[in-house]
Amino acid sequence: MDPEDPAGGARKLVLESLKQLRVSYLDMVLIHYPKAIKCDEKDTKNKEHRKLTYLELEKMKAEGKIRSVGVSNYEVYHMEEIKSFSKMVPCTNQVEFHPHLTREELRQYCRKEGIFLQAFSSLARFEPALIQEPILTTLAKKNNVTIAVILLSWAMSQGVGVIPKSSIPTQLTENFEATKLVLKEEEIESLRKLNRNKNYIDCAGWRVL
Repeated sequence: MDPEDPAGGARKLVLESLKQLRVSYLDMVLIHYPKAIKCDEKDTKNKEHRKLTYLELEKMKAEGKIRSVGVSNYEVYHMEEIKSFSKMVPCTNQVEFHPHLTREELRQYCRKEGIFLQAFSSLARFEPALIQEPILTTLAKKNNVTIAVILLSWAMSQGVGVIPKSSIPTQLTENFEATKLVLKEEEIESLRKLNRNKNYIDCAGWRVL
């Protein structure tokens, strides 16, 4: 997001991506954060920057250069704000999501509004405080899988998308194994109870006006 020229900056980045990828359109473009890097979290211009960026991407969708427009690290109030200037609902909201940060209000909102909630950092970067939770070990043993598989399955069992990455073959296999495991409601709830509203990535959209 370019604070000097939100609309022009968004268009420029999309056109550059099209050129570098040698394609005629992008399947999806995400607005990474509800403010520009150079702006303060409490900057009163953040709202206008978001609006101009979103509207420009909407135009580019109408032009056929983008198929879908999504957001990332947006809170409920950021998405409600979109309704005041656009009828285009973001296709996706990508946020940090794991048992220590369950984002229940946001998850329910996205489900109600038809916005696909996608999790990044589903494994919380293997933060010991999360990975060493006894219930995770219990569920992993019960289902004969790894803790990583349990965490990925926990998100997917709630209809939340995951985007794990790895170049290690064994971890890639684990990622696919998670698609085969659907946790029971009581197992899902047992992990929800671990919520601490704790983020392990410095992407706290709730601090942004």
